[in-house]
Amino acid sequence: MRKAHKLATVLLSALSLIVLGLTSPAIAATPKAGATCTKVGATATASGKKFTCIKSGKKLVWDKGVAIPKPITVPVAPTPTPSPTPTPSTTQTVAPTPSTTQTVAPTPTPTPTPSTTQTVAPTPTPSAVEVVEPNGKCSKEGDIQPLNGGQMICTSAKWQPYAGSGPSGSGTTNNSSTIEVTPWGYLSVINSGNGLGNISDAALVQTNTGDIRVYFKNGNDSQAKLTGFDNYIHSAISKDGGKTWTIESGVRMQVTSPVEVLPKTGGGYQAWGWGHSPGKDYMYYAESTDGLTFTEITIPGLDVNKCFTTSGVAMGPLGDPAIVKLADGTWLLHAQGFGVGNTGPNYARWACVATSPDGKTWTPIQSRSYGGTIDVETNPNIYLNKDGKIEWMWPSSTGVITKIGDGTTYGSATTYIKAGDPERLDLTDGTEIFAIGGFDNRGGGVIIFTKRITNSYQIASVTGGPSTGGSPNRLLTWTVKGATAADISVMNFCLNKKVSEISGATVTITTSGGVVTVVASDPANDHSCVGVLVGSEKIIG
Repeated sequence: MRKAHKLATVLLSALSLIVLGLTSPAIAATPKAGATCTKVGATATASGKKFTCIKSGKKLVWDKGVAIPKPITVPVAPTPTPSPTPTPSTTQTVAPTPSTTQTVAPTPTPTPTPSTTQTVAPTPTPSAVEVVEPNGKCSKEGDIQPLNGGQMICTSAKWQPYAGSGPSGSGTTNNSSTIEVTPWGYLSVINSGNGLGNISDAALVQTNTGDIRVYFKNGNDSQAKLTGFDNYIHSAISKDGGKTWTIESGVRMQVTSPVEVLPKTGGGYQAWGWGHSPGKDYMYYAESTDGLTFTEITIPGLDVNKCFTTSGVAMGPLGDPAIVKLADGTWLLHAQGFGVGNTGPNYARWACVATSPDGKTWTPIQSRSYGGTIDVETNPNIYLNKDGKIEWMWPSSTGVITKIGDGTTYGSATTYIKAGDPERLDLTDGTEIFAIGGFDNRGGGVIIFTKRITNSYQIASVTGGPSTGGSPNRLLTWTVKGATAADISVMNFCLNKKVSEISGATVTITTSGGVVTVVASDPANDHSCVGVLVGSEKIIG
C-alpha cells in the first residue's frame, strides 16, 4: 500500500506544527473538501475530520473527510506475532481423488484456525452518514475514500477496494502490486481426470428446481497428456449451492467450441457457440426444454469474418461467446478473437462486440472492439446481474478487470483474482456465484467455484516472477492485511492440493508491520492456477 510522505513546502508556525505535525503532512492552509492539495495520499486533520489528498480528473483535491472517532482514538491494528516460520506444522493429508466418474466431491484444504484474534477494520463513528467498509452501501458513484491505509471506491452503490493505477509493491524495486477486489470465497472445484478430459469454459444456469448446472468443454490437451476425449459439451449438477458436483452422463451438445447457455423466455434454455463447416466457422445455436437434450437450429448468426479491430483487421476465429439480453430487449455479445495478436511473448489479442434484435441475427460493432494494447488473455464475459446491471469481465495479465454498467457505458474498473474464463450466476436466494478457470500441464484444466462473502481482508498480488526468467507463475507473491499467517494457505486448484505439498515447491510466509507476505515458488508451474485462501471464509486472492 502507498504511504503518505511528509513534505516541507512552506514554513509553518510553531502552533501549526503542534496541531498538524504529529500525524499529517505539512500544508499551507486548513484543508476542506474540494480545495486544492499537492500530493496524492497526503493527509491532514481539521475540524474533527481527517482529509486525504485524492486525484479528481486532472486536479489534486482534498476528499470530503472522515470524522475522527470521539472520545477515544481508534488504535492502529497490532502487528501479529507468529513464529518466525509461520507455516502450520501439521501436514494435511490429501484425500485420494474418487475413482468414479459420476460424482466430483470438492476436497478443499482446511484453513487452520487462527490462534490470535483477527484484526478488524476500525469502527466508523456512529454519526457518519455512510460507513466506508467493503461491500457497504454508498451513494456517490466513483467516490474514493481512505480505509485501513488503502482506498475504497463507490462502485454500483457498494464500497470496493480501489486499485488505482497500481501502487508500489513490497517486493523488489522492479515489482508492482495490484490490489485485488476479493469478495469471493472458495466453494469447490471440478478437475480434469477421473474419466474427464481437459475441463474448461464454464457456463452456469439455475434450474427451475433451484439446482445449479454447469456446462463445460470436455477436451483433449497434449501438454497435460489428456487424449481420447470427445471435445464436446458436458455438464454437472450441484444440489447444495456449488459445494459438491455430480457429473451428468452423456453429451449435452455435439459442438467443439465453448458455449453460452441462458434461460429461455417462457421456459427452457438456449445456447450459442461455434460450429465448423467447410471454409469457415458459423454460429451454433440450440434450444432445450430440460437443459439436457439440445436441438440445433439454423440461424443467420454472426459472420466472424466481419469482426474487425479498430484499425480494420479481421480478428476471427472467435472464442467463447458471452451474451446478455439488455433492458431494451436487444442482445449484446462479446467474444475473444484470436486471429490477431495471438503470438507470444507479447500477446495483443482483441474482442469482438456485436448486437442483435433477437439473439439470432448479429451485427459486429467495429467501434466497440477492444484489446490489442491490453491483451484479452482469455474469453471475456458479460453478465446481467440481479440488480439489472451488466458486469463486464476482461481477463488481463493483472487479474480479471471488472466494470459494471448498462452494456454501453461502464463505471470504474476493479480487479479480481487472475484467472481465465470468468462466469457469473446470481441465485434466486440472493447468493452470488463466480466461476473461473485455470490450467496446469501436470493435471489439466479446472473450474473453480466461489461465492460472494463480505470480508475486510486486503490482498495484493505482487508482479515480478523469478529472477532467472521463465513463467512469472513460477514465483508468486501476495501481501495480505487483516489476517495472520496462520489464516493463510496457498492452493494449486488444478492439482487440488497445497503448493507446500507439491514436490519441488515451497511456500514462505512472513509478517512485518501488520502485513503478511506470502511467497510461493514452484519451478514447474507455467500457468495460472494458484491462489491464496485467506481466513475461515477461504477468500481467494
